Amino acid sequence: MPEAQTLYEFADLKDFSDQQILETLKRSWEYDPDEPLEVIGKLKEITTNAGGAFYILEALRNTRDGSGLTYPLIYEDVLNTVFVGSVKTQDLTDGRWVKARVTLSPEKERTKRKNPFSLKAVEGTISLLETLPGAADSDEYMIDGQFHVEDWIIDFYRSKNSEQINADREQLLGQLGQDKSRIEQEVHSLNEREQSLTGKLDQSERELAKNSQELETLLAEKTKQQQEFSRKQSELEFKLNKLSEYVKNTASMLLDLDLISQDDVNTLLGQGKSSQRKDGHDFGTVFDRSEKQAVSYIQAFMFKKDILYRRSVLEDFFALVRTHDLIVLAGDSGSGKTNLVKSFADAVGGKAVIIPVKPNWTSAEDLLGYYNPLEQKYLTTPFLDALFEAKQNPETPYFICLDEMNLARVEYYFADFLSLLEERNHSPEISLYSDSESEHLLSEARNFLALIDDSKTKLDKSDLISFLDLMRDEQVNTKLHELCGFREGDSLLKYHARLRKMLQSYLSTPAKLVLPNNVRIIGTINVDETTHYLSPKILDRAHLMRFSSPLLTDWDEIEQEIESFDLDMSLPICFQSDELGMRQPYPAFDRSDALMGKLLYLTKEYLDRLGIEFGMRTVRQARHYQNALTPFGATDEVVFNNIILHKVLPKMMFDGEKQVDRDLLRKDLLASLKEYLRGELPNIAGSPVNSCIDELDRVIRNAESNDWVVNYWSR
Repeated sequence: MPEAQTLYEFADLKDFSDQQILETLKRSWEYDPDEPLEVIGKLKEITTNAGGAFYILEALRNTRDGSGLTYPLIYEDVLNTVFVGSVKTQDLTDGRWVKARVTLSPEKERTKRKNPFSLKAVEGTISLLETLPGAADSDEYMIDGQFHVEDWIIDFYRSKNSEQINADREQLLGQLGQDKSRIEQEVHSLNEREQSLTGKLDQSERELAKNSQELETLLAEKTKQQQEFSRKQSELEFKLNKLSEYVKNTASMLLDLDLISQDDVNTLLGQGKSSQRKDGHDFGTVFDRSEKQAVSYIQAFMFKKDILYRRSVLEDFFALVRTHDLIVLAGDSGSGKTNLVKSFADAVGGKAVIIPVKPNWTSAEDLLGYYNPLEQKYLTTPFLDALFEAKQNPETPYFICLDEMNLARVEYYFADFLSLLEERNHSPEISLYSDSESEHLLSEARNFLALIDDSKTKLDKSDLISFLDLMRDEQVNTKLHELCGFREGDSLLKYHARLRKMLQSYLSTPAKLVLPNNVRIIGTINVDETTHYLSPKILDRAHLMRFSSPLLTDWDEIEQEIESFDLDMSLPICFQSDELGMRQPYPAFDRSDALMGKLLYLTKEYLDRLGIEFGMRTVRQARHYQNALTPFGATDEVVFNNIILHKVLPKMMFDGEKQVDRDLLRKDLLASLKEYLRGELPNIAGSPVNSCIDELDRVIRNAESNDWVVNYWSR
């Protein structure tokens, strides 16, 4: 339909003659006024109430270009159809496209239909349109994306080419005969194959029957084993109940004798303190276990408390928490390192324990305490106390932070514990003191209980229960002095106090402690003239995140990251222990892995030549970190960028003027490394993460102004 078609009202046409109305319609439809009016339409059969039928044309189209035609009236209820009447030929059926010459319907019909332009088909002018294949070279009429021509044209060309058609028919019949013969051969071959497969199927069915019989035998054996297991389980439960009863009785006796407290009794019976888990939003049900959504909430939760961290920093820290590796947060005082630990712990319903490191720490005893053989007591530390507290509250995440851990030499006091953290197959076990010490104590306690029991029996004093009763009874007191071999100056009261102290020490600090799965170890460091650099051993095993001054932060950019949640924003997210990551082995070394391939190339071409250690453990550790960061939607570029920040740049401490090859200095290789990283990380510059390229550029600028002494930690 033309774009500028004029629409009419009845009043506009009331004085028009039929000829004027027809000319108006032709002009509106862009037909030549001197040519007959022809349209294309789709036949539609209309059934009358009396049982008769007639046809109309609908979906009218222009014969010139196939465009749609509508009557040029302003009224929306006008039917855009052409009356045809009855159709005598069988070819003209419902739904077929036809071409017809049309003229105005009688005035009575136009008035009835409320359409001054209403048309009817001229009898004998209807011709059927045939659809051509898409590849046909014709553009006679384009309707609904297909070419159509009048059927008489097809009849003409069919008659004209009948000889060729007959020849093609004979050729096709011959080809059909050949195909029939070939198909018969293929059917014969298929029949033979069917017989072969039937034989194999029969054999398979026999083997299946045999296997079914063997399976029944195995199931019977399994049932027998399950019954045996149930029997042994019942026996074990009976023995365990007897043992629990013995422990309960023994603990009750120790409690009556005031050798242990009620809390100690609960510990012996496996009834420790109930976990003081905070109320919060469940990670599984509220956030559908989506780490990405959880970090968005954590950022908004912190923002409500005026604590701002970039989303990428929180995602990076969360991923490191999931690895169970040592995390080291580096930066100037007041840059937000310790605050990140505290606020993150608060956001996940956990507890942060900050342990200030003292400059005089020189051994593992400063971290974990030591056993005093003279007092027969273990002297604990705040760090060890935090581990025991975490063990008593397994549902609460614990973030134990060694604050300013490089005030003392980290490898002196932390190396042994760091070696324990390398255990990946199961939770590391911390040995605090020799098992012989605990065995000696238990033996002494058992002997003392036996002597008390013997004294009460011989003196017929079984009604004496408490230690105070024993002390008040002179006969029992004297008998115990005799049996215990007390010398002059010894007293039962003094011995009781010593034994009580020893038992409480043993119960509160067992000889061995399995590192709880709900514990993460984090360190913070400041680098200045009062602190020590981290040794390669520490850097090799830790992930380092560096923080800049908060005053350099773009606060507006962070605020734009904050998302809204229809939740109580005062509540943290409640994570189960395994939802923050389980300790597991590092992924196996795989040269076909894309990340490992990059790290191998980086090591061979740059790091080794710069004197930077980058071993197999670090490569596998990096792959483990990739698995932890990917759920946050991190790209391969972001993962590679962060690994450079965590594991490579902190190790850069060397003389840039030192030669690598005959004509190559380390400073030249460092510049080449920067260009390599630019090529590998083309999109990092425009992303919200810290750029390792910018950090490397800072290292190079500092080295240039310091006689090419390369030091990542210099300012």
